Formats: sequence, C-alpha cells, structure tokens
Amino acid sequence: MKNIVIPKTNNSSLIAQLGSFYNAFKNITFGEKVIIDASSLNWAHPLLILPISAYINETRSEINTDDCNGNIKSYLEMIKFPKGVNSISSFQKQIQKYKTYIPISVLHKESTVDRERLESLFSEKIYEILGNIPGAENAVFYPISELITNIFEHSKKEQGFIFGQFYPSKKYLDVCIVDCGRGFAKAYKEEQNLELSDQEAIIEAMKGNSIKKDKERGYGLRTSKNVICKALKGGGFILISGSSALVSTEQGERLVYLKDFYWQGTIIAYRIPKPNGPIDISPYIE
Repeated sequence: MKNIVIPKTNNSSLIAQLGSFYNAFKNITFGEKVIIDASSLNWAHPLLILPISAYINETRSEINTDDCNGNIKSYLEMIKFPKGVNSISSFQKQIQKYKTYIPISVLHKESTVDRERLESLFSEKIYEILGNIPGAENAVFYPISELITNIFEHSKKEQGFIFGQFYPSKKYLDVCIVDCGRGFAKAYKEEQNLELSDQEAIIEAMKGNSIKKDKERGYGLRTSKNVICKALKGGGFILISGSSALVSTEQGERLVYLKDFYWQGTIIAYRIPKPNGPIDISPYIE
C-alpha cells in the first residue's frame, strides 16, 4: 500500500487546512487503500481531519498515529477519530464530557429519525457554544440543515460525516461536512445529461441551478454560503468537489483547480466567528 504523509498546517486558516489536505492526497487515486502517516501533524483541524476520517471509513485504509505527539494522539481519541459516533447516546455522552468540540458523527440515510435527531443535537451544541444571541439559532441551524440535506439528496451515498471544533481563544467555530458520493459534475451528468467540468458544476450549483431535473431551483447551497460569509460577518466557506474548490469569504470568492487531486464526493468546510451582536439572515434567504 502507498504511504501518504499529512503535512502540518502552516497556520490555522481554512486555506492552510486545504493546502495540507491537498498536499497529502494529490496523486492518490480515490478509492485506493493507503497507509496514512499522521506523525507530522501539529494540530487537527476539521477540514483536514474529517475528510481523512471519511476516506478511512470508505476505503478501509490504515492510519498510523504511533509517532504523533501526545496532545494530537489524545485529541484524536477524544473526537472518536477515525470511526466517529453514529448513535444518539454516544453523541450525547461525548458532548456532555467535552465542551469545545462536537465529535466526528456518522449520519445514515436510512435512519431518518435518528439522523435528524443527531443533526439537531449537533446544531444545538453549536448554538450553545456560540451563546444566546438573537438570530444565532437560525444562522446555525440553516446551513447545517441545508448542507446535510444536500448530501442525501445528491450524493447517492448512504452515509455522510460531520465534525465541529470551537476555539475559545480565537473565538470561532469550524465545521466540516463530507460525503464520498458522486460529486457535482457526475450528478449533473446523471440527472440532466450535462457534461460539465468540476469547476463548471460548482458554478451551476452556486447559481442555484438544481441538480434534480424536476426541480427548478436549488438555492440552499448558495444561501448557506451567504449566511456564513455575510450574515455572520467574517465567516469563511470552502467547497471541494472532484478536482476543484470554491473558496469564499466576506471579501470575495474564487475557484481553484486542484491539480493531480480528485475527491469523489463533496467536502464543505466553514468557519463561524463568535457573534458579538444580533444576527439577521433574512436578507440572504432566497
């Protein structure tokens, strides 16, 4: 099996996390079984850790944490890396025990009631972390609900993954949502017979052009991005599908081609700064 090393992140930004993940997984054929070396990790951010967890679950790849420093090793154990938790009781036990993170959680398509309850508990924990601020509940619940719905409507996969971490000293929360499904370009091809590159497919999705042929509009993804980047003032949003990534902030956005890289499915990561005052998401709801 091929051995891949996860490079340490240069800083805590979403871009740095994306760079570390990209450098680890470029030149890897999605689906091949690998041995992942985590010994260089200096911190474990959601955008880096959750896709690796999903990849291990999808491919039965191996992870070597023997040479990790003690803090990293204990943190990975606390967040239930790489298998995650998939029951309400396990999730509740973890969030009662630890105050600043939400464990890696596995959401199953067929278990609708349990999945929705787990999704709700996840959102409630984030709301609790961010504080009782007017409008915060809607700002937290809307993106999570829409982005998780996107997994099960479009990925054609039976499970998805979600993980969150709050950084009290930096006053922001990072959330990551991952699936190993078909991705945007393949979904447009299968649903509407459209031949699109990964970048073109992301553009169509962000325009609100639904993947479903019988559905005229699909604004949930774009609205979620606007709530995160605009309503929450200073938030950041990254979407990866296939060989392309959309990187968005309050200042603007750009599409990035990820050479020699391919993720089968979708990765969405976003950062929510802890709000200082009331939040109004209504101008961004379509």
